[in-house]
Amino acid sequence: ACRPLHAKAEQHLMCEEHEDERINIYCLRCEAPTCSLCKVFGAHKDCEVAPLPAVYQRQKSELSDGIAMLVAGNDRIQAIITQMEEICRTIEDNGRRQKQHLGLRFDSLYSILEERKKELLQSIAREQEAKVQRVRGLIRQYGDHLEASSKLVESAIQAMEEPQMAVYLQ
Repeated sequence: ACRPLHAKAEQHLMCEEHEDERINIYCLRCEAPTCSLCKVFGAHKDCEVAPLPAVYQRQKSELSDGIAMLVAGNDRIQAIITQMEEICRTIEDNGRRQKQHLGLRFDSLYSILEERKKELLQSIAREQEAKVQRVRGLIRQYGDHLEASSKLVESAIQAMEEPQMAVYLQ
């Protein structure tokens, strides 16, 4: 309920109800600036009032304290955000190192398994070759036996065909 009056050095607010009165007090119940006549005769006669400069200084001090608290809170939040970003970088670095370590360990295990596979394949190949050689030796041995036996059968058949007794017995 006030209107600004433009002056040379300072702007003064004037009461709308009492146009010649400057706003110089503050109604604590209504939380509004007003003039002395409003307090004595007007809408604020039953209200508790305080001098405008005192309320101005108190509210300005409260606002300044509030701003300081918000700035301090923002600084703490920014510090937490910075700390969390550092934690994220640490987690990412640790993850990269663990992946690399795991890759190296698996490469090492793979290398060991490949070497063992090679050894086992060579062992199987040696065993296979030894068994094949042994069986081939037996085949030769039985083949020689078979050949000798076949010659014996052939010789016996020829002997059976001999009609002369003396020649046969000889």
